[in-house]
Amino acid sequence: MFWMSNATELLNFFQVKVENMEKEWEFEAPGDPVLTADMDTCSEALAQLDDVIMHTFQQCVYHLTKTLYSLLPALLDTNPFSNEEKEKEKDGARGAEGEEKKEGEVDDESVLPPKVAGLVEVYRCSLMLSREACLSPPLTSQTFGYLFFFTNTSLLNTLLERDGLFSWSRAVQIRTNLDLVLDWLQGAGLGDIASEFMKKLSVTVNFLCIPKTRLIQSSWASLKEEHELLSPAQLHHLLTHYKLGPTRAPPASWAPPTSADLSGDIFESFLDHPPLILPNETPRLDLSQPIPSSELQKEVTRLRTYLWGLDQDELPANQRTRL
Repeated sequence: MFWMSNATELLNFFQVKVENMEKEWEFEAPGDPVLTADMDTCSEALAQLDDVIMHTFQQCVYHLTKTLYSLLPALLDTNPFSNEEKEKEKDGARGAEGEEKKEGEVDDESVLPPKVAGLVEVYRCSLMLSREACLSPPLTSQTFGYLFFFTNTSLLNTLLERDGLFSWSRAVQIRTNLDLVLDWLQGAGLGDIASEFMKKLSVTVNFLCIPKTRLIQSSWASLKEEHELLSPAQLHHLLTHYKLGPTRAPPASWAPPTSADLSGDIFESFLDHPPLILPNETPRLDLSQPIPSSELQKEVTRLRTYLWGLDQDELPANQRTRL
């Protein structure tokens, strides 16, 4: 994330510089082959920075989603109403009392069931890391957009796969856990992004939360209209496997019309993730100006020396400028 932030700042800075150079050269020396070659070199450098940002973004979300994957099932399996979970919540709240909140930290997750808190901790650490790395707001939003897309897709697919969860009692537990997570994200300033990308999971859980007496009186048409985000195949799967009772068959009103296309896949695709759009912002730092901080100057000099040393090591021994 640190490299993604730095590469983005460099990209923004050089984009502004290149645009200004293009405007100047257009009037001063149009068609000059030397200047044209320089512009081609600049374009290649910008393309390299694009690649760095893309690669670092992919690596960030890969490692974060890999961590999330093992924690997400807790949202489906944890009973937030159990006495054991309530005792753990009380212990966590007592442990958090008296701890002073550091500047820039978001609300802690001590009020959440411990297993759900583990999931939220990934979001919290990701947010803190993005702030420490000074990641630009557009890239921060897109990073969390991808994390919430992954959360939605992974949880929804798991839910659809486990028809043992297709009952009102289990759905209410899931809804409560989901609301706790969404409330925490809202407090952390991520509520709008989370609501947008986790909408289909929320709609599916809401469907399963419909009281059984009302559900059995509903028709396919009304359920499809109320839950239009669900595909016909997904709605049919939910209704077919809904736990009405050991001897109770699904009502005839749940039968889909013959025109309904039930051939689609019930599972969401991870390939439908939102594309990464590189930001085009005004750079926050003017890199052409002297560095005002002596400490920052020292770090830049150290980094420059290190990179210069790497270049020297790649040269044959008789071409190096140091012994």
